[in-house]
Amino acid sequence: MMSTSSFLKPPSNWATQCRGGRWSCKTVKRRKTHPFKYLTKARASRHDGYLGKENQEFLDSIVEEKRKESVCPLNQEVLISQKRHFQEGVSRRVGLICKKIGILPYWKTNGTRGLTTLLQLVDNHVIKSYSSQEYAKQVVYQNRWRSDGLACVVMGAETIDPRGVTSNYAGLFKEAGVLPKKKLTSMYVSDDAILMPGTPMSIRHFRVGDCVDVFGKTIDHGFEGAVKRWAFRLKPSNNTKDRRRPGSISRGRRAAGPWKGKKMPGHMGSERRAMMGVPILRINYQHNVLYVKGPAVPGPVGSFCFVYDTRIMGKRPTESNPPPFPTFFPGDTIDSDVKEAEGEVESSQLESIDGYKSNNVFGKDMHLYSDPTIVFKEDESEKKTIRTGAKLAKVRTKK
Repeated sequence: MMSTSSFLKPPSNWATQCRGGRWSCKTVKRRKTHPFKYLTKARASRHDGYLGKENQEFLDSIVEEKRKESVCPLNQEVLISQKRHFQEGVSRRVGLICKKIGILPYWKTNGTRGLTTLLQLVDNHVIKSYSSQEYAKQVVYQNRWRSDGLACVVMGAETIDPRGVTSNYAGLFKEAGVLPKKKLTSMYVSDDAILMPGTPMSIRHFRVGDCVDVFGKTIDHGFEGAVKRWAFRLKPSNNTKDRRRPGSISRGRRAAGPWKGKKMPGHMGSERRAMMGVPILRINYQHNVLYVKGPAVPGPVGSFCFVYDTRIMGKRPTESNPPPFPTFFPGDTIDSDVKEAEGEVESSQLESIDGYKSNNVFGKDMHLYSDPTIVFKEDESEKKTIRTGAKLAKVRTKK
C-alpha cells in the first residue's frame, strides 16, 4: 500500500510540469498587441469640413509658429546650468528615441565590408521628469526591482499636429512647452542625470566609437505555423497534408497535456528584443543619423527604437573618457579622435551647427568616400597560384 507521504510528493520528472498544481511552471504573457485601458486617448476626431479655407490657413500659420517656438523652449543659460560631473558606476544617462530608416554597407581601410543600420533622431524632448523619491511612490507593479533607487524621465519623439489629438493628451505637454509627440516612453536614469522638461536632445548625445544598447519590437507576422515560427524541418514530401505539421505535442495520460513551453503554432513577432554592446561607426549631423554596426536592429523600417548607453562590462563609459553628461549642450567640446568628412553642405551651414565644421564623422578604421579607392595588393605566393592556374587552363584548352 502506498504511503501518504509518497502520494503527496509527485515524481521528479513530472513535478515541474504538472498543470494546475502548485509545482507548475510560471507562464508569463509575452506580448500585448492592444493598448492598455488606462492610457490617455491620443487621437481626436477631425472636423476639417466645417472650416473655411481662410480659417484653415490661419490655423496652419499658428501651428507653424508654435512648432518653431517649441524647438528649444528653454534658455541657453538654463540648459547649461544642468551640466554635472559624470561618475563611473553611479551615473546613468537618458537614452534617445530613434527611427529605423534602413541598412547601408560600409568599408574599412583594410577593404573588409560590413553592414550598418541607420537610426534617425526625430525631435526628442524631455516631457516630464521625476526624482527617485517621487517615482518610488508611483511604482505599483511587481517589477519594482527594475526601478529601485532610480529616477525617471519621460521622453517624447516626433512632433505631430495638435489639432489631431485630444485635449487630455495635449495637456501632457503643457509643462514642457512643446507640441504633442507621437511617441512617449519612460527611461530610468540616476538622480544626477535628471533633465528639465522641455530640454531638446541632440544627436551628439552619443559619440563615434561609443557602444550602445538598441531596444525595439520585432516585425509582427501574426499567427504563424510551427515551421515558420520555430524553423522546423519539413517532413518528407510523400506525406499527405502532414508536411508542415509540428508532429506529436503531448505524451502519456498521467501528465495531462503538452509540456510547458512546447514549440507550437501561435503569434510570431511583436516582441521586445535588444542588441547589446553595438558600436557606433558613423554619425551624420545634418540629418541626425546614427550608423550602428550590424543589420539586426529589431523592428521593420520606420519603427521606433530606443538607444541607451551599453550596460556590458568593458564597454561602458568611463571617467577617463566621459560622455556628454547629462547630455550634450551647445558649447561643449567635441573629441577630435575621429575622421571628419565634409558632406553636401555649404561651409556657412557647417559653421552654424554648434560651431562644428563637419557634416559626417567616421571612426578611425572607416574608409571615407572622399578617399581614393581601396587597392588590394597581391603577394608573391598569390601571384604564383594565379600563374599556375592560368597554365593549367591553357593545357586543358589545347587538349
